[in-house]
Amino acid sequence: MTAKYRRFSKVKCCIWRLTLLGILLAGGSAYAEDLLTAEPSTLVFNTIGEKQWVQLSLNGQLLAPSAIKGWSFLTGGRSYTHMILVTPTEKGLLIGPSLTAEVGSYELLINTRHGTVKLSVSTPFKGQESILEKTMHELGISEEEARAQLGFSQRFEREQISLNLPSVYFVGDLLEIEVPENGNLRCVWKVNGATVLEGFGQRLLRHKLSFEGPLEVRYEEWQGETLLAADTAQSSVLRRPPIHVDTTVNTTTTFRGPANYKSYEWYIETAFSSYQPSISHVFMEPGLYRVVCVSGDPLDDSLKQTREDVFEVTVK
Repeated sequence: MTAKYRRFSKVKCCIWRLTLLGILLAGGSAYAEDLLTAEPSTLVFNTIGEKQWVQLSLNGQLLAPSAIKGWSFLTGGRSYTHMILVTPTEKGLLIGPSLTAEVGSYELLINTRHGTVKLSVSTPFKGQESILEKTMHELGISEEEARAQLGFSQRFEREQISLNLPSVYFVGDLLEIEVPENGNLRCVWKVNGATVLEGFGQRLLRHKLSFEGPLEVRYEEWQGETLLAADTAQSSVLRRPPIHVDTTVNTTTTFRGPANYKSYEWYIETAFSSYQPSISHVFMEPGLYRVVCVSGDPLDDSLKQTREDVFEVTVK
């Protein structure tokens, strides 16, 4: 091998290495994940009435308040969300302890549409009595009596709520979700931002899905004006593919609903027809017709509570 050829090979090898490095660097930037940050990420409150500003940023850009989905205030694996007040604004989050806050160290989890960011929160309340301690001293009663007097003897402790939805629903399905009992609290259920159920002890949501598209379900538990716990889950609502049927005028056509359901409702166009598992119908005029079967009360636990099947009938 000549010296000239060896020099050419070394130059070619260096070019190849530099090209590979460029590809790797470009690939690294192309697939970089979004960076969600909080500034500051550590908060210390020495008084009950104190407030602090926190700015959430996504890739260096201030996060809009509409991107905030909720928050949890935790210590020891339990939720104490009633002890913190969070107000999303265009300038950032205004955060401070509530009147029921107690001395301790906590994690504040802010849930956004782009992920979750964690803040460390400390409430030493130096030289200041909490509302609980103040009530105990003024009335000369025990801690448990003071808790009962203030209306939070249960300590508002709550295991984390987790809403789990299947990845896909179909139009006409019944959305059914239940959360564990946590006293007679005010429960709020929202579907795509609209409140569909609200009331004390309303832990079970049964809501028929009549739309197609993205689905977001949010559950909140309130004690007075204090949010104790909340969670949000997403899914999608698709339209079940129609069943195509061809028939002729003055011919009896039979339609059968899906098996393993107790109840059926049949509609021809918009007119109710029958409660039977199947129907027979004679079309008197040619054209395109729509027959709908709504099935409910499944005999099999693996089936959804309601199901809607659409028959598109071509009559010749």
